[in-house]
Amino acid sequence: MKLVLQYRFAFLIMALAFFSCKKEYSLENPKQTGYANYSLLDSVGNCTTASIHGKYKVDSILTDSNYVLINVRFNSSGKYYINTDTINGMWFIDSGFALVTGPTVIKLKGYGIPILPNAGTFLMTHNNEACGFSITATVDDYLPSTAGSFWRFQYIPALIGAGGTNIDSFDITVAPLTINYNYKTFVQYATSLKDTFYYAKQGNDYYAYSTPDFDYTSVFDQVDSFYQYMYLRANQPVGTVWTSPELGASFGAAFGGISQTGLAQDVFTIVSVNQPYTIAGNTFQNTITVNRDIMFKANGTTTGYLKVLNGTSVYALGYGLIDQTLNLPGGVNKESIPILRWKIN
Repeated sequence: MKLVLQYRFAFLIMALAFFSCKKEYSLENPKQTGYANYSLLDSVGNCTTASIHGKYKVDSILTDSNYVLINVRFNSSGKYYINTDTINGMWFIDSGFALVTGPTVIKLKGYGIPILPNAGTFLMTHNNEACGFSITATVDDYLPSTAGSFWRFQYIPALIGAGGTNIDSFDITVAPLTINYNYKTFVQYATSLKDTFYYAKQGNDYYAYSTPDFDYTSVFDQVDSFYQYMYLRANQPVGTVWTSPELGASFGAAFGGISQTGLAQDVFTIVSVNQPYTIAGNTFQNTITVNRDIMFKANGTTTGYLKVLNGTSVYALGYGLIDQTLNLPGGVNKESIPILRWKIN
């Protein structure tokens, strides 16, 4: 009886093994091992437009969010393998099996790490056809400047606007407009309060083409004109100090006093660098905090410049300005201007 059972058990194992092999073989049908015939061109012989997805940052490894959608025309079913060349440390690949013929969208997955902040054209070749797409790798900085990027800030306490209405928040949007001034390209930043400001980056230094006020918040009654000054210096140690040029301005009426004409300038001091900063439920890394003393010298005085306002601004790498605190005249009241929400394109 024992021998019979052993024989039956051995037979069962052989049957299972044969069935398993047969099942695996059916999944690898020789009729489905050929390669598909496909074209990178549309029906009239033109390369189609690729759809780029994800952000491409220098020194940041590509993830599942980095991919490109391309259009392919399959003329026969079968295996396919589509890849690009390697440009600036990145490449794109997809492989699979085309079951049906006709136009199909293929998702090329991105791999690698961008090396330089350059634009690169990635080529795909097949059967004497060549099509491509371009991707620009960027470097995170303290001034996002892609058109459509958006920030919302809150005034705490609310400001009193025209007609006595409360202004408790305002929006900033990067406009698709630039101006060239003093060998720099300034990007336009428009606010929901109908103000316009211009900012630029050169190396590790950041410039405003504006007035000697706080970021997006005016404190002077009137100024002679816009002018250029440096408002942020990255890669500088704590304690670094610099001063803006002078500009003709009037000050006093905005804070309930008598408006006086004179000269204004700002004095900047780096307070902290590369520190985490938590606000709006998020912790931002690599922030720089800058103290700004707003100085004013009334015409006809011999005392020189007096500090009329003081405040701090916090800038986060990849996000820009995220918080401001203004110490108002008298040294008692403060105006906080924290970020509420944002979208960086």
